[in-house]
Amino acid sequence: MKVLIADDENISRRRLEKFLESMDYEVTSCKDGIEAWEAIQSENAPNLLILDWMMPGMDGLEICRKVRKLAREPYTFILLLTSKSEQDDIIKGMEAGADDYITKPFNKNELRVRLRAGKRIVELNEELLAVRNDLEKQAIHDGLTGLYNRNYMSEILDKEFPRTLRYQTDLSCLLLDLDYFKDVNDTFGHAFGDLVLREFANCLEQEARKIDIPFRYGGEEFLLLLPNTGIAGARNVAEKIRTACEKKTYDDGNNSTTVTVSIGIASVKQNQLLESKELIAFADKALYRAKTEGRNRVEVYMKEYYEQLKDGKSIDNKDFRYLKENLSLVLEKTKRASIESLKLLARDMSDDAYKQHNHYVGQYISLIGERLALPPSIIETFKRAATLHDNFKVLLRKNLKNKDKVLNTEEKIEIEDHPYMLSELIGLFDFFSNEKSILLYHHENFDGTGYPGGLKENEIPLGARIFTIADAIAVMLTERSYSKKLSPEEIIKELADNAGKQFDPWLISLFFDIIEKQKLLPVPIEVLTKAKERLREVS
Repeated sequence: MKVLIADDENISRRRLEKFLESMDYEVTSCKDGIEAWEAIQSENAPNLLILDWMMPGMDGLEICRKVRKLAREPYTFILLLTSKSEQDDIIKGMEAGADDYITKPFNKNELRVRLRAGKRIVELNEELLAVRNDLEKQAIHDGLTGLYNRNYMSEILDKEFPRTLRYQTDLSCLLLDLDYFKDVNDTFGHAFGDLVLREFANCLEQEARKIDIPFRYGGEEFLLLLPNTGIAGARNVAEKIRTACEKKTYDDGNNSTTVTVSIGIASVKQNQLLESKELIAFADKALYRAKTEGRNRVEVYMKEYYEQLKDGKSIDNKDFRYLKENLSLVLEKTKRASIESLKLLARDMSDDAYKQHNHYVGQYISLIGERLALPPSIIETFKRAATLHDNFKVLLRKNLKNKDKVLNTEEKIEIEDHPYMLSELIGLFDFFSNEKSILLYHHENFDGTGYPGGLKENEIPLGARIFTIADAIAVMLTERSYSKKLSPEEIIKELADNAGKQFDPWLISLFFDIIEKQKLLPVPIEVLTKAKERLREVS
């Protein structure tokens, strides 16, 4: 290990230098404080310092203060050499940032012991730093491909998008999806499928430019952000990636295949975007078009094209592909109209508490969905399920209205039948098939104690797990005849206490991050800290 000594007394310094070399330390020797400070600031400077208290130019205490102000990692251990033995002087040295001291003339055995302790402190700090760096890397990287993950993509986009608007530059997004990837898994197995994902990720990194930022978006979907790049540049990068992928063969020694990729492109300037989430949403629409037009192709989101579809105007070359897109838009309109009709039907039977509850549920589903960087279409599906749930619940409400007493057995059975009743009602609307599983399983508990299926953990659909949390928060925020409104501190405690039981602890952790970042609930930081500690125990 390297050690730096600074002493203006030549004989004392040389004696100390020889002693340290005999212990196999690599020694940097300085004759005064200024020379020592220059050496400390250099690259690969020692993390063990032995400083004389009294030196010309800069004394040991001043160097201590400067070193601590640097807050360098790994930790720097400082041992003061001093002729001072008064307790007040020693305290002064420690307050300046020294870790230990030894009086002159030093005893070799005492110095050996103190240096051994300092060396161990530095080594432990290096180990902890390595662990922390590894954890930080895991937090932002996808475990399979090594690319940045979806959560980190949201952070980067939140930084790049405002910068793009501020400086009037451009930002493009490529959304990439491996074609027929399910067939690869079904034919060759998931292990081979993982190999394809890893090697495609490598290919993506190689073909992208140095300024481009690649992410694994989820499953077989990848995303590439291109700062300071317009549509033309983005298309060139996309075609380069598509061509390389088309030519690539995936081989594990036993199986071999090729896999093509479809790519959708959108840019801030081309589409005159004002919100970051629109960039991904529009790239997703372009990707969908690339898929419907035959796959293994690049498509750019064209606002005029989609406006024509929404307005129902005729376009050239209508065929089955365009018919599918038109029908998708019609279906979206049908869903919205159906929900609005249900709202009207339930309006006269509902109260202000119901409206406030529905508002809270939608708000928290959006916040959690955006924190997970889910596509807008998925978030809308979750919110639709919540709206359907609340409206159906109002329409189903009979003798449970305004209950202020404990439910009897018959009433409990009726409550437990609600998921089936909701599922049966949603079955009347075949186009709400994605929302159906959320309504059926929103009473499942993370630990498997819920109903109707006794599902647990990731067996429960993500939408149902998110809805359960959002609905519970909304209930706790709303004053009702049968339940009191809870304070923000009580809500945090309830969520933390039931994480791992009723709620998904990972989603609760994300929600606490949202609260802290967006000041969503007025709770003291110590309350959140305690709740997060509780979550770590559960995890």
